[in-house]
Amino acid sequence: MEIISRTENDQVIVTRCLGTEQRVALPEQIDGLPVTALEDYAFSPAKPQADEETAICGEKLLEIRLPQEMRRIGGYAFYGCRRLERMTLYHRTEDIAGGAFTGCYRLRELYVYMQDAWGYCLKDIVSELRQELRVTLDYGNGKAAMLLFPEYYEEAVENTPARILETHFHGSGYHYRQCFRDGELNFQEYDRLFGEAAAWESVDFCIELCLLRLRYPYRLSEDAGGIYQAWLMEHRREAASWCLAFEQQEALEYLCTFIDWSAQELEELIREANEGNRMESQSFLMDYKYRSRKRSVQSFEL
Repeated sequence: MEIISRTENDQVIVTRCLGTEQRVALPEQIDGLPVTALEDYAFSPAKPQADEETAICGEKLLEIRLPQEMRRIGGYAFYGCRRLERMTLYHRTEDIAGGAFTGCYRLRELYVYMQDAWGYCLKDIVSELRQELRVTLDYGNGKAAMLLFPEYYEEAVENTPARILETHFHGSGYHYRQCFRDGELNFQEYDRLFGEAAAWESVDFCIELCLLRLRYPYRLSEDAGGIYQAWLMEHRREAASWCLAFEQQEALEYLCTFIDWSAQELEELIREANEGNRMESQSFLMDYKYRSRKRSVQSFEL
């Protein structure tokens, strides 16, 4: 990858990235100076220069990691990066210009380091992206949150009597993107919206949201955790099938920590695991069934 940059106030501003790499980690420093900004259209293949013979990096870009001292992402910096799927950055990026992620329709995973966080980084990014997003917030010292933001879309509907256009939002994703106070995610508000997600979103989406929130319970209240568990209990078979279908072994094992499966349910799950060639899950479920039966016999003997 070729990085074109300029120096300003002892800081490096990346103006253009050329090459065909699919996974790019921008350097922390260039010539001993910190990389702090991306200029407008830095990765965008939508605005090539006449003298550029090398492919624009954004044409094939799948994953990007931004440096720790990155403070600004310029306007349309990733405009038209249609293959971009994953981004890693620090919550010290305090200035994200408009349109920075326009056309990034496949960008669905964000990994954000939250140590010494400031600004509106996360809010600005999720507000610009309307597709479903999986967001990992790394607070350090083993503390992390994994969240799902639903997709949504807007529709302009004409109100003929009033002679105005009204904006209608479809899906719960718009409201989930309003869960910020002074740039910080309000976890209580995020969890409060689950009832809306359960009404609007697919069962598969809600299964994943519940499992991520429960397994990475950063700032999860006892009441909210109880609501997530109760919903999974109600949709236990769908949840277990989802784990098997997507090979989520740890999630399946987590379900078994609070769901008391019946013998018939276990038989069905073991059969499903076998038919899907999920040998690790099948072995776990057979062992779980044996241990459950043993506990039942011991309780009966007492």
